[in-house]
Amino acid sequence: MLVKTTRNTEEFISETGGWIAGNPVENSILLTMLAGAKFRPPTAPPINWSRVEDPASGSAPVVGVAAFAPPHLVVLSGMPEAAAAALGTELGAGPDRLPGVIGPGAAAAAFAAAWSEATGRPAHAGRREQVLSLAGPAVTSDRPAPAGQSRAALAEELELFTDWCLEAAHGAGLSRETARRSVQQQISSGLLRVWEHEGDAVAILGRTASVAGVVRFNPMYVRPEIRRGGYGRALLGEMLAELAVRETVICLAVTGEGNSAIRSLFESFGFRPAGSLSEFRFD
Repeated sequence: MLVKTTRNTEEFISETGGWIAGNPVENSILLTMLAGAKFRPPTAPPINWSRVEDPASGSAPVVGVAAFAPPHLVVLSGMPEAAAAALGTELGAGPDRLPGVIGPGAAAAAFAAAWSEATGRPAHAGRREQVLSLAGPAVTSDRPAPAGQSRAALAEELELFTDWCLEAAHGAGLSRETARRSVQQQISSGLLRVWEHEGDAVAILGRTASVAGVVRFNPMYVRPEIRRGGYGRALLGEMLAELAVRETVICLAVTGEGNSAIRSLFESFGFRPAGSLSEFRFD
């Protein structure tokens, strides 16, 4: 296996963009990173893009890709375990001190084992997340909407909703800076919706823009004292209805394996399991 790494996003897109877009569900995080790379502030650390090639595979040698934007986890596409191991060995010998990796289970485990062997540092299994996919019309419901109404999030709510985003991502190691930047982008793009009741925001739901025909929902947060009141359901139902009339998309949701309430909510609209992601943290 041959590993090639670059910080030139345009070069990476020209050589691997088609391969990544060929599996938009599995590679939705990488596709979102590629789409957002041109909007990264000049002060942000550059993204390291890696691809693994199998010279024996003939005309289509790319078998896997990865992205690393310090200080975040390495993000893997699906790839053979041998390719993931070669990537882990190569990056383990590099100058960057990686905090961990996330990707499809077998690939992430192979990367972590090879990286640990190359560096002599231990790797610990972390969160596992379930990917849910909706590729057709959402299941409709005749449940009445809760009191209140939805609206777009406002710029002056940035700090509050950053707090909510961090609570929703509890355990994922998300930094406030990253959460704030994500929420700010969603607010400015009109992609973060709020349910308001009696003048107070009680729930939010955000999504990504459509990239290669895929939309990913995140964050979803409802104030703890009013959960199970139908607020998250109302926001999700509205967003799915809007997407259905605008374009044909595949909708994704990524939930912690222990978050049965969120998973049940998405499944009630017709979302079904579409794989899982495993995380490993490095000491």
